[in-house]
Amino acid sequence: MKDNQLFGSTRLRLALWYAGVMACIMGVSGFGVYQVVAQAYRRTIDQGLQAVTGVVAKRIEPVIQRPEQLRQVAENLSLRLCLAEADCIPTTEATKAAQLPEVIRPPLVGVPDPINYYIRLIDSTGRPIVVMGLQIDKLPSTSGKAKWQTLTDRQGIRYRQVSLPLQIQKQPGGYVQVGRSLQDLDQNLVALRWTLLLGCAIALLFVAWSSWWLAGLAMQPIYRSYQQMQQFTADAAHEFRTPLAAMQATIESTLRFQSKSESSTLETAGGALAVLQRQTLRLSELVKDLLLLTRIDQRKLTGKHFACCLNDLISDLIEELAFLAVKEAVELSMQLQVPTSVYVLGDEEQLYRLVCNLINNAIQATPTGGQVRVSLNRDEQYAIVQVQDTGLGIAPADQVRIFDRFYRVEQDRSRHTGGSGLGLPIALAIAQAHRGTLQVRSELGKGSTFTVRLPLE
Repeated sequence: MKDNQLFGSTRLRLALWYAGVMACIMGVSGFGVYQVVAQAYRRTIDQGLQAVTGVVAKRIEPVIQRPEQLRQVAENLSLRLCLAEADCIPTTEATKAAQLPEVIRPPLVGVPDPINYYIRLIDSTGRPIVVMGLQIDKLPSTSGKAKWQTLTDRQGIRYRQVSLPLQIQKQPGGYVQVGRSLQDLDQNLVALRWTLLLGCAIALLFVAWSSWWLAGLAMQPIYRSYQQMQQFTADAAHEFRTPLAAMQATIESTLRFQSKSESSTLETAGGALAVLQRQTLRLSELVKDLLLLTRIDQRKLTGKHFACCLNDLISDLIEELAFLAVKEAVELSMQLQVPTSVYVLGDEEQLYRLVCNLINNAIQATPTGGQVRVSLNRDEQYAIVQVQDTGLGIAPADQVRIFDRFYRVEQDRSRHTGGSGLGLPIALAIAQAHRGTLQVRSELGKGSTFTVRLPLE
């Protein structure tokens, strides 16, 4: 198949199509996995922020208009109270170090990649009242009207922020804003993207290799059929060429004889016509065999299936082919190993052709003085017909191909007996059409045994 350009290009196209489809599937699947994981991360972050915001708002809302109590709550929550906006903007290293209170600094700073949280309490005008965890100048002040916001500081780090309105005597009294850095989320998503990209690339390489291998594996039966078709075409052309050449030679010799003599004799004309008739008959039989094989392959046999008695069928064949066995000096015998008649469901004409081909081949393959024995037996499910000869036998290499159309084990002998190499293929096709099997067991110098197994009625 590698040397055939047509099959090579077809295999490549199949592999590319398969790899392309798998790449699209993996791309869509990878994008879906990325979106699901990213959405799960974002949902977890939002739920955490919302929970913290609710706790802070619940503690601050009752004391928002009471400075002393607000200061006490801020201290309890480790928040930093801003009496003025400048109070919330650290200007020294000491104040910067105080940006994360001692109460929450250990669990946040102790991790390899600390997560920066911040809490803001702003009034209705947007002025910060209480802040914790992040310098107020790093992020712009935002209105609390938008519940969820994603902000970016001057270093390009993104923050997720949630705002919850406070109620003072059923009137708006400011907002609690809780936010956290999304730096860890972005890093995880980048790692996830690279993992998916590299994983898909490696998987795609494996898919490309496997698609090339699978395309070749899938095309092997097609390529074998293509080779058989090529061989069949060549063999059929060879078979047709032989009788046509004989007919052409006969016609030319007759015409030359007529040109040399004034009138052709009746004997010469009769001989030429006899040759033409014989070759025409051979062509007719060859065409009929090919048509029969085609009809069997297409399951278009018009014969109806009835109960056929194999005992009577074999007896008739032994009687009919006895003259051929006498002519070839071969002993033909029948052995019925069943006490009663054996019936199978099938087309009697086709089954007759099946057994006839096997017996005819056995007689022609058996030398003078040999024996051909036809036996009939049965088991619980099948009728068993065996045709055994004491001929030359078939080599193991030839046993694989004897059921190929136009294949001959002995070319000279087949030509001499007029065989076309279609007898065994027709027998096999008929057996398979009747849901049966045809097998051969042979040994060089000891003969061959062909076994037909047909389902009982």
